[in-house]
Amino acid sequence: MESITVYYDYMSPFAYFAAEVLPAFAERLAVRVQWRPIELLKLSNYANGLPYSEVKRRYIAIDAMRLSQYLGVPIAVPKPHPVASDRAQRLAAVALDDPRFAALHLSLFRAAWRDQRDLSSADVLRQCIQAANGPAEEWLSQTAAAETSAKIERFTAEAEAAGVFGTPAMIFRDELFWGIDSLPVLEWRIAQSRANA
Repeated sequence: MESITVYYDYMSPFAYFAAEVLPAFAERLAVRVQWRPIELLKLSNYANGLPYSEVKRRYIAIDAMRLSQYLGVPIAVPKPHPVASDRAQRLAAVALDDPRFAALHLSLFRAAWRDQRDLSSADVLRQCIQAANGPAEEWLSQTAAAETSAKIERFTAEAEAAGVFGTPAMIFRDELFWGIDSLPVLEWRIAQSRANA
């Protein structure tokens, strides 16, 4: 089965939308989604802070609310904002190969972007793990492991090498598709690649 690699950070509202819609997209197109948690703010284009003008920041806020209505996915401004996603990213890296990852992944995004819960809180992370029927204390303890941080660093380096500059960033056959609004073009590319196979 072909795959789409998706680089994301829980601090991104658009990655939240991707988490909500990509499972059905992937099932319909018979592709596998490989989620890769990265440190968004460690990508090179964030080296000097957020690369957004005030005009762009206003647009992003408007666009997130508009996409929420369009997709039928509820959203609320997280508290705190921006989302402190570091520990959630490491938790995702711990659970990535576990069958319960998909449930945990949605639970983390919804905690921040729907329920306005603080992802830096161990109690919130514990509740997200429990909602996914995962081993809360085991996974939480592994978030502090050196190999977990190394995995996030490796994924971030891979994203940088692939030209990723924001999330969600989807890679299909070494081609980058950025943002939830690129899904129609990604679908077209998948169909085109199969027609030409």
